[in-house]
Amino acid sequence: MVDRNELMISMNDAATLSAVLATLSTREPAAPDAVLELADMLETATLVPHALAHDVIGLDAEVTYVELPRGQARTVRLVHPAAADASKARVSVFAPVARALLGRRAGARVPVALPDAEIDELHVVAVHPARRQA
Repeated sequence: MVDRNELMISMNDAATLSAVLATLSTREPAAPDAVLELADMLETATLVPHALAHDVIGLDAEVTYVELPRGQARTVRLVHPAAADASKARVSVFAPVARALLGRRAGARVPVALPDAEIDELHVVAVHPARRQA
């Protein structure tokens, strides 16, 4: 049986995230909690030496999730902080929603503590992996 809430990150994504973290400090006002949480994720996640399965959320994946208990569906793409653009639903991996979703599988139900306290869980409905360039 597949553990839908297991945290899995590709070695490529882990290297990218490690490089981003190395350029930041926990003293930076924009992301002290995000820096610590992402560093912890990298330490505890199962690292996959090859491409992630098609249903696992990695960097640049498009994800559709439902906010619970409200039932609001959203589709976003998890991106490097420099590529974030809310108007295009491109969410930085430092954002609370992205940190909750990164490394999860379609079907996962992830408890969250978001700025919007009315949302207490995210249900991953669909994952469209990043398009890799040849």
